[in-house]
Amino acid sequence: MASRPELAGTGPWLRRRAPVVVAGGLLGSGLLLSTPAGAFSDVVPYLLAVAALSLLLQPRISTWQERHGSHNSGLVLACGLFLASVYNGYFGAGSGIMVLTLLLLSVERDTAKANALKNMLVGVATVLSALTLVALGHVDWTATGALALGLFTGSTIGPVVARRIPGPVLRWLVSLAGLGLAFRLWIAPV
Repeated sequence: MASRPELAGTGPWLRRRAPVVVAGGLLGSGLLLSTPAGAFSDVVPYLLAVAALSLLLQPRISTWQERHGSHNSGLVLACGLFLASVYNGYFGAGSGIMVLTLLLLSVERDTAKANALKNMLVGVATVLSALTLVALGHVDWTATGALALGLFTGSTIGPVVARRIPGPVLRWLVSLAGLGLAFRLWIAPV
């Protein structure tokens, strides 16, 4: 709700992308439930680091794309959203950085608008993944209160903050947070 100004007119675009993130989120949840614990934890720090560095380098990558006439393919966007949603359904942490980077490189150059689109796409995948885990009885209910509080606080305050912080500063902050999380997961895997 806090992102309404940035989301104005994006309903049709989001509805076309929703099936991709739904499929990815459900597949990620299925992988989480069917693979050994920790099977994915070795690659998570590297995925986060690549996403954070890509976000940090996004202006240069975008300039290179424009200079070389690089075509932003809908197929590339769909594949990227699907893979990020699989990751989100499986692990979640840092998936927003991945999707934000993808959107800034392919859809929207304005950081606040890309962040709003990211929140909607990641939100859809997360809700369906959570419902899958609830339905199959794999939820640590003692952690849900803190997670819900963080979700609602972040989704209310985050867009307001993103709107007020200059795009380059926000990009640096998110990138550094992503690199910090990647480092933390590298030294102490979950």
